[in-house]
Amino acid sequence: MNKDFKICTVVQGKSLESFVRNLKKAQKTASMIELRADSITDFSVEDIPIIKGLVKVACIFTCRSNKEGGLFEGSLAKQNEILKNAFESGFDYVDVAYNNPVIDDLSDEEKKHLLVSYHNNKSTPTLIELAELLKYLRSFNPAIIKIATFVKEKMDVPILAALLRKRKKDEKLIVIGMGKKGEITRLTFPPAGSYIAYVTMKGEKNIAPGMLTEKDLQPIFNYLNK
Repeated sequence: MNKDFKICTVVQGKSLESFVRNLKKAQKTASMIELRADSITDFSVEDIPIIKGLVKVACIFTCRSNKEGGLFEGSLAKQNEILKNAFESGFDYVDVAYNNPVIDDLSDEEKKHLLVSYHNNKSTPTLIELAELLKYLRSFNPAIIKIATFVKEKMDVPILAALLRKRKKDEKLIVIGMGKKGEITRLTFPPAGSYIAYVTMKGEKNIAPGMLTEKDLQPIFNYLNK
């Protein structure tokens, strides 16, 4: 059983002001945060230094478009300008969708900070399909791989569990089942090897279906630390 998974608190806000307020609040207790820049309306490159200057813990910068399972509504050109700037600004990790062409423009050094992600908000593909996807994502040589799919049927959870067991030694792989039926994966997969457990801030609306709070995970923490 893995005790070394990371707890990552998601920071969001519709305005830069509310985002900064939540960022400061989250860092009082969080050891790692995900900066959901795509939650900020009309987010731009000029906002990046403001956020970067306030970060005090390990972080993941995220700006996914609607098509990628995120909230960013700007053009692909604007999104990729933001992502490239995020790499240049020195965030620990930058989340980029596996099919975003900006990946082709990343240097080997920038890929050391790449979290390549696949989000399927409609269903969970077959294990064969997911295994092929995992092989493809590995070809980018990223720092972290994330695969999140929507759990519609009970058998989707065993499929995702089988995918997680394909994790290579020392590989940073995140596997998540989204939706109400996928909540169990957010509780059980991190101890089984999934690298990061994403949690929402207390009192904040979940940015992903089925996301838990740190309080929800406390029983597992207590068990692992016995």
